[in-house]
Amino acid sequence: MEPDKKPIAVISGDVVNSTGLTSEQFELLLKRIKDIQQWITEENTSNAHSIDRGDEFQTLVHDVEHALRYTIIYRVGIKALGKEFDSRISFAIAANADLRESISESMGDAFVLSGRGLQAMKTSQLVFNSDRSELCEQFDLLFKYLDRQLTELTSRQCEVLIPMLRTSESLSVNELAAQLNVATATVSKSLKASGWQLMSELNWRFVNQVVGLRYA
Repeated sequence: MEPDKKPIAVISGDVVNSTGLTSEQFELLLKRIKDIQQWITEENTSNAHSIDRGDEFQTLVHDVEHALRYTIIYRVGIKALGKEFDSRISFAIAANADLRESISESMGDAFVLSGRGLQAMKTSQLVFNSDRSELCEQFDLLFKYLDRQLTELTSRQCEVLIPMLRTSESLSVNELAAQLNVATATVSKSLKASGWQLMSELNWRFVNQVVGLRYA
């Protein structure tokens, strides 16, 4: 099969300290990962996923402009389960994908870059790579700050962020409060403490840089 010039994104991740989870916690984790993958598929039915041994996961993203938001959904969605839960995630954007029926059989630069990024992680828990050097240069430092912000979030702050991240449309504080059945003031305070405004601005900068990305 001839590699496709259209860019794709690949999100590769694993769960931090998964062997320390109880069987009940592991089942909760597995359900959450499946839920997150379903949310991503609902936005683009061409997106595909895999789960390996329950603590490693991968997502193929065709709507590449949303790859950062999907990555954050994974981190936030898993952390929302409690202080025992977190993940490491590497995502990459590249062309020349050789897509097969299953993700595990697919090949291409995005798969390679995403996998290498995850294997090379030491202290960080979120990394980005691309075959477009200008994207890496623009976002490298910004994503390091994002990683630090996500790592410091509480599970409660993550719960509040999930509905905001599940849609590419804007969601007002009042609408969010109604969804969560929580006072508006409480939701507003949680969003501010989580750094949502800056997180949202970073996501939209990423969208604007990636949307319409073309390869010769």
